[in-house]
Amino acid sequence: MTDIDGIWRADPVKAQGPHRYADFFRDLPLLPDGQAVYLDAEQRDRLGLHCEAVGLRKVAPQAVKYWPPPRGDHMPGNTGLWVPAHLEDPVEMRTPDPAMMTPHEREHLRAELARFEAADHPEGD
Repeated sequence: MTDIDGIWRADPVKAQGPHRYADFFRDLPLLPDGQAVYLDAEQRDRLGLHCEAVGLRKVAPQAVKYWPPPRGDHMPGNTGLWVPAHLEDPVEMRTPDPAMMTPHEREHLRAELARFEAADHPEGD
C-alpha cells in the first residue's frame, strides 16, 4: 500500500519569489500556429518544483530567450514569444503619459485618436 503523504505533489513554498525554473514555463509554444499556452505564476512555480524534483538540471547553453508581450502580460491570451538567444531585444514600447505632454502634443494625440473613433465605435453597435 502506498503512503499518501509520500506522494510528490509539487506543493510550492512561496518564500523567495518564483522558482528558479518557473520562467521555463512562461508562455509555452505548444499549440499549433504559434499560439502559446499561458500558465499563471503559481502553475509555473509548481512545474518548476516538479522538474527539480525529478532531477532536471540546467546544463545546456541558452538557445532561446523570452520576449514579453509588448502590451503587457495581464491577459492570458496576450502571450510573449520565445526567440533565438542571439536576437537583439526590441525597443520597449510605452504609452506616453499625457500629463507630461505640452498642450500642443495633447491636441495632436486627440486628433490621432479621433481618426480611429469610427473603427472603434461603429454606428449601430
